[in-house]
Amino acid sequence: MATESEAHQARAQHSEYLKDSGAHAIAVDKIQRGGADTFGVIAFYEKEPHGPLPDSLEIEQGGEKKRVPLATMITPRATLE
Repeated sequence: MATESEAHQARAQHSEYLKDSGAHAIAVDKIQRGGADTFGVIAFYEKEPHGPLPDSLEIEQGGEKKRVPLATMITPRATLE
């Protein structure tokens, strides 16, 4: 299980990678993994990403490596009306 702080750290450290994969928005929120609630990074795409993405992002905190769940959603970009 990842904490909200760990998820924000993963978002900050991996945002360029996710943007390069085509994500138009990146968020941190509660998600479910293995039937349990945890915090994770959610990458939003207009269509399926071209290549496979990992199911988690690795961070280092306090000298320990930790994995933060990564979820993807397909949704159009927000537009101004």
